[in-house]
Amino acid sequence: MALKEIIEIVYSCLLDFPVTAATSLSAAFSSSTEGGGDGSGKDRISALPDDLLRKIISRLPVKDAARTAALSPRWRGLWRLTPLVLDDEHLLPYLPDSSDEDDDLLADCTSLLISAISRVLASHPGPFRRVHLAMNPLCRELYAAEEWLRLLAAKGVENLAFVSRPWPLEVPLPVSIFVCSSLCSLYLGAWKFPSTAGLPRGPGVFPHLQELRPYHTVMEEHDLQHVLACSPDLQILALIASSGFLSGPSRVRISSDNIHYMLLWSSMADELALVDTPCLQRLILHAAGSPRTMKVQISYAPDLTVLGYLATHVLVIGNTIITAGVTNVSPNATVPSVKLLALKVNFRVPKEVKTLLSFLRCFPQVETLHVMSIGGESGGEDSPLNSTFWREVATIECVESCLKKLVLDEFSGGANELGFLELVFGRAHVLQKAVVVLPDAGNSAMMAKAMGKLALLGSAEWATKEDCPLVVLAHSEPGDHVWSYNRASDLSLSDSFLGNAM
Repeated sequence: MALKEIIEIVYSCLLDFPVTAATSLSAAFSSSTEGGGDGSGKDRISALPDDLLRKIISRLPVKDAARTAALSPRWRGLWRLTPLVLDDEHLLPYLPDSSDEDDDLLADCTSLLISAISRVLASHPGPFRRVHLAMNPLCRELYAAEEWLRLLAAKGVENLAFVSRPWPLEVPLPVSIFVCSSLCSLYLGAWKFPSTAGLPRGPGVFPHLQELRPYHTVMEEHDLQHVLACSPDLQILALIASSGFLSGPSRVRISSDNIHYMLLWSSMADELALVDTPCLQRLILHAAGSPRTMKVQISYAPDLTVLGYLATHVLVIGNTIITAGVTNVSPNATVPSVKLLALKVNFRVPKEVKTLLSFLRCFPQVETLHVMSIGGESGGEDSPLNSTFWREVATIECVESCLKKLVLDEFSGGANELGFLELVFGRAHVLQKAVVVLPDAGNSAMMAKAMGKLALLGSAEWATKEDCPLVVLAHSEPGDHVWSYNRASDLSLSDSFLGNAM
């Protein structure tokens, strides 16, 4: 990935900060203390209980929060009694750009920002509820990074986003990160993770850590294993913009008693193995068009409910490699807990279609199936599988007994896409809804072709049943699937794979 693309991914994937600088409330406080806002001249806001005043302060940008001390004696000292919420962007004298060529201007901005952050962290007694430090060229100021982490550790930081900007990528993350034992969530961006050899290990290092998200961070496999061993309560693990070459481990082997959710976003590794994950419920994979093949091995994940997108992956369940043409799958090579499955397949390639059918046999209880058709934009001719092939496809348990909803995205009207739809509609006895999404509503020629192909299916008895309507949608423009990181990360959604058109 290019540097600009990496930067965009890293910053777009940082969760929204709970405080915005778009609106300042200090002016409202000032007018209230002067005139009460109702003509009475009474300071009604200052009459509120301390707990409410601290909640007000916690929702202000840090500069405005600190300035509330000057409003009146009633406010003096309340900021220091309020758990700190700090976003370094609110302290910037100006917003630097990664392409800035004026080194002196960037150096001045950096110096002012670092001084401001250091003053805030030193002057506030803590605890620090949420801290975002994501706008700093820390490759030049590592001493500041070390000092900040010591202060954050001493004052009980709970949620920390710590990004080194701009690159190089080899900027070493200070080992003092390992003394931040109060952390509940940790976001690390564009660092070289320190070697864990000789560092403290065990559940007392990060006893409260529930969420870990490294962003394009150089990290060896044994270092990730070390962090997992130090985090007994870890529930969410996300690797973002991790290639396994320049950043992230090339092998990701997970043994954890508590991880519920795992995400690889714009990331690839040579191997992802769920070795011992008794509580894992969701595994979300997004490779961002990488041509590499990743081995996905599921050894022990009895609660895994949501899985996808599986694409050009080597799938291993237990000790069985699932390949194209597998028709008899032993119980030891199935994952019956999966209810929502998402797959990507190039329907122009017969081997991928056969692999799709083999994969489906490994998940016998799937109720919702997303299939994204890829490769249509590359052009070229279909290699259609004949009608005899589709007629002789062996039993697929999930299709015949469990499948309630099918979504076929990026449908282009190819012969194998149609064959797959006909297979599903002909065998899915409990199917309640089928959605076909066309790639580009603005391409009238493609729309007409695809609709013509679907019309042939629509004339069949199984596609016109009232209890199983065939719904046809279209993306507003090419590539508008808009399966975003935020949607993939939203654990409140029952179906993380739906795009805008759906």
